[in-house]
Amino acid sequence: MTEQFPIYLHNTLGRRVEEFQPQNPDEVLVYTCGPTVYSYQHIGNFRAFLFADTLRRVLEYNGYRVRHVRNITDVGHLTNETLGTGVDKMEAAARRENLTPREIADHFTEIFHRDQALLNILEPTAEPRATEYIPQMISLTERLIGRGYGYCVKGDVYYDVDKFPSYGMLSGNTVEDLIAGARVEVGEGKRSPADFALWKAAAPDKLMRYESPWGMGVPGWHLECSAMALDLLGETLDIHTGGEDHVFPHHEDEIAQSEGATGKRFARYWLHNAFLQLSGAEKMSKSVGNILTVGDLAERGIHPLSYRYFTYQAHYRTPQNFTWEALEAAQTALYRIYDQVADLLQSSEPAGLTESGAAVRNAFREAINNDLALPEAVAVLNTMLSNSTLPPEDKLSLLDDFDRVLALDLLAVGRGLIVAGPAEREILDRRAQARAERDWALSDELRSKLAAGGLDVKDTAQGQRWTRSDVLPRVQAPQTGAGH
Repeated sequence: MTEQFPIYLHNTLGRRVEEFQPQNPDEVLVYTCGPTVYSYQHIGNFRAFLFADTLRRVLEYNGYRVRHVRNITDVGHLTNETLGTGVDKMEAAARRENLTPREIADHFTEIFHRDQALLNILEPTAEPRATEYIPQMISLTERLIGRGYGYCVKGDVYYDVDKFPSYGMLSGNTVEDLIAGARVEVGEGKRSPADFALWKAAAPDKLMRYESPWGMGVPGWHLECSAMALDLLGETLDIHTGGEDHVFPHHEDEIAQSEGATGKRFARYWLHNAFLQLSGAEKMSKSVGNILTVGDLAERGIHPLSYRYFTYQAHYRTPQNFTWEALEAAQTALYRIYDQVADLLQSSEPAGLTESGAAVRNAFREAINNDLALPEAVAVLNTMLSNSTLPPEDKLSLLDDFDRVLALDLLAVGRGLIVAGPAEREILDRRAQARAERDWALSDELRSKLAAGGLDVKDTAQGQRWTRSDVLPRVQAPQTGAGH
């Protein structure tokens, strides 16, 4: 294991920045709430997944081995989880498309994996599907009933929050406030309006229903993450991540279920990212219909990694405003970095760091270890590139090092930008000769010929430098009616 440095993370449980101390000095156990695969994942969803991916990369950069579990929700997710009412989103999509819920889930899971790869999000260590964990959810529900936390009402099973004195410790909600603000259907059978469903009875016409000791039914949404995390990571996690909309009720209920079943602390650190906001909207949401997908970005000529770079412009706990202008500016800034990398690669290769280079690396580490301060980390990168006293070999080594966290393919794209085929190399040699002979007319003619083939050439004090204009996508004018 490499040397580890202090990492500070904002723990929603306690609402303060704390030094991260894992249970095991060699391995960190991380659980991330994954996608509900009844539709496309929009770029607001991906802000959460990018945050979790960056957290994992920061931990690994600091020498930890990370066991990362991220679930696939393909059953039991209602349109109104707070009240435990509404339509199952998977079934609604299946009926709308005249497909089975499994076909819907498989289709949108495949698209999610495709978009994840385009954004350079690492695959988790394990990716369980809710439909594969029904036995574990039933077992967990039985355990909670046996310990006095669960009770049955006509085929439904509810969690009795009065039995869990710490309920509300994550969100700051009190049971009294929840009861005062609750809206509960008459005859629902709950002991308290604040109680939540562990298992719900299913009508005969429900597409997805499962046999249980309480009759045919479906698990509550919150139950699946507890069952998967306990099975795959053990009774106490190091870190649990998700969007800030998961704090209540989802994560609050996970804590109650898991700790009610085990008597142990469920997760030591809770990390939540803020929303991505569209202009004039609270957040990007499928229910509102104001979503943009990774595919939508591609249609506008936005490189997927430009969106990843865009998310680095704001701290993960700060709401980030989305506009096309801001995203295009982020792409311009990233492309400028790629061009600088290409220039460096035409004269140098990564090598060992000088003392000055090591100081820059330490500054980058301090930024990312300070609660994932990516805006400051990117500032370190850009300042490093503009530092005229730092050797180019240092810069390339640092770019390679920083990319372990940033995941922007800096050297790979830079190398792609300077690819020149044999015919182009011959023209470049002829042009160099023409310039040596001060034949400016031929030099310009050859530069135009190269540009027509996608190779843009500029002249520097170090000689010719070139980049391919046909490697990276370029922003296209929006189609009529586009823009969401």
